[in-house]
Amino acid sequence: MSSRSAYPISNLLKGVEGELLSLRITVEAYLLEELLEALAECPFPINPEIRHHAELIVDGQHRPAVHVEFPAWRSWIPAIEDHIARQDLREQIQVTSMLEEIRA
Repeated sequence: MSSRSAYPISNLLKGVEGELLSLRITVEAYLLEELLEALAECPFPINPEIRHHAELIVDGQHRPAVHVEFPAWRSWIPAIEDHIARQDLREQIQVTSMLEEIRA
């Protein structure tokens, strides 16, 4: 029996809206509600996982922060960034390939 797959192996998870990504948005803890409101205004469903007890360095100071993580298609990124920019949040956005996230 052969161990080769009948399907090509890809380093990407792709759909009609592009590559599937994992987004982590980090904001100061007191800005969590504003971030969630901005994400709720996006024209597609976002089901975030919230991780407390993070830190964000703002103006050289360590501040309590929250990570908000969720999967998103690459084509969604501009709309997400636009909705967040309207809230004028100081955030950090980390984008990772979902396949890399699964492997980690």
